[in-house]
Amino acid sequence: MEITEVLNQIGLNEKQANVYLALLELGTATVHPISTKAAIKRPTCYLILEELQVKGLVSVVPRAKKVLYTAESPEKFSSDLYKKQELVKRFMPNMMALYNAKIDKPGVLLFEGKEAVREAYEKILAAKEVEFFSTIRDILTVYPDYPKQLNDKAMSGSVKVRELLTRSEADFAYAKTMEHGENFVQRFAMGHGEFLTDNCLYDGNVVFFSFQPYIFAVQIKSKGIYQSLRNLFEYAWQAAEPYEKVLK
Repeated sequence: MEITEVLNQIGLNEKQANVYLALLELGTATVHPISTKAAIKRPTCYLILEELQVKGLVSVVPRAKKVLYTAESPEKFSSDLYKKQELVKRFMPNMMALYNAKIDKPGVLLFEGKEAVREAYEKILAAKEVEFFSTIRDILTVYPDYPKQLNDKAMSGSVKVRELLTRSEADFAYAKTMEHGENFVQRFAMGHGEFLTDNCLYDGNVVFFSFQPYIFAVQIKSKGIYQSLRNLFEYAWQAAEPYEKVLK
């Protein structure tokens, strides 16, 4: 990596880096040799030198007959970076408090259309723990690849999944295509009702997917709503029958 690239990454633009390096080599000089060595026009060089003075990287030599400039030691960069690091450490708790306050605030997102709703499912694929209570019919029609992706991630240990299904023929057929294990568990709800939406709980979020009369999803981030629905899911889960008992 070139020195100019390093200077770019720590806060100098290309012209500032060229002028500073030129002055480092010259030691002390007037504008003319600095602009020549940096390959920058003299009027522009004056402006750049003023910018570098503001940054504390260039000083004007006092009591000189001509205006002479000298470069400050490159150690100035280390000193500035250290000061910035200390400042960030000092105020990090305050900034994190603001960030966490934003995270804890409830929110509602609406996804409309096939591609937007796919984004909602993609978020679930990145979750650590997922609970579904749904009828599989609609999602297999619109996103046939998604259930297998979630099953594969669960079997690899990336996510824990529990699915509460209905006793429809479509749900029975779907369940037989999935691999089962500690991280992917299915149960069947008692009775013969059906879920008219695909519903998911994950990482503090509740998502309702609707496919009729058009495709959309509503995601709610709320500790209270999430915990209430998760409790209801647990009640239904305890009353449901395991996959192994129903289909094996």
